[in-house]
Amino acid sequence: MGIFSYFSKENRHRRRLEGNIRRANNRHTPKDYRQAALYEVMDEARKGDPVAIAGLLARFSIIAEPSIEDEKEKEWVSETLIQIGDRARPHVCRALRSAESVNWVQRILRNTVSKDEYRDELLSVLNDFDTEYERNPDRKMQTIMALGEIVEEPVTRALLRFLEDVNETVRFQTVVALAHHGNELAREPLLKTMCEDESLRVRNQAIESFADLSWSTSGYKKKIPDLLPDGYKHDGSGKIVKLGKTGHPSV
Repeated sequence: MGIFSYFSKENRHRRRLEGNIRRANNRHTPKDYRQAALYEVMDEARKGDPVAIAGLLARFSIIAEPSIEDEKEKEWVSETLIQIGDRARPHVCRALRSAESVNWVQRILRNTVSKDEYRDELLSVLNDFDTEYERNPDRKMQTIMALGEIVEEPVTRALLRFLEDVNETVRFQTVVALAHHGNELAREPLLKTMCEDESLRVRNQAIESFADLSWSTSGYKKKIPDLLPDGYKHDGSGKIVKLGKTGHPSV
């Protein structure tokens, strides 16, 4: 085989792969054609082709119809990338920092690295964010939610600054994550959020968290009674208590 024939074959192969990636990642491609293209891309990815691996990761950003097939295709892609393992890891880590939505990408990483590596990678991603305006905060929010499931003190410390985020939903999810951690490091910052945040939803989530955790409101006791919505009371020990339907503290 001459060198020109070889390169011609390589070019044809590359063009076919690129065409399959486009079809697999086009929500308007008819299902059967889209899935046939996706199978070919997955085959190339299993061989370690970096373009195919990146093309599979791009599939998570597309929502195709019908939704049940979209979910199934994303399951195929996820399972393929998990099988590929270390060869896919650089692409997965890049996607964690660039994709608009990273839930599926997090799932792949979680299933291909150790718990410590997973935590450290998410913390590295979180460190890239600031608390200023972002056009699409979903990636930040999903990173915070994932770290909320990793109950370790360094993670608690890393999450605290997002109580000051300009996005209300990011602050809300940060309160949820910190409450799940239940680390006393978050007690005073959450009290400050409870008393000062401009969002009623965020303040009420902090109130619910204090009731669930039985944390003291020491330092802010005088402010708390006026903040509480119906269904809560501030008891003599300085704790917020949920009330039952009869007006008694719930158990």
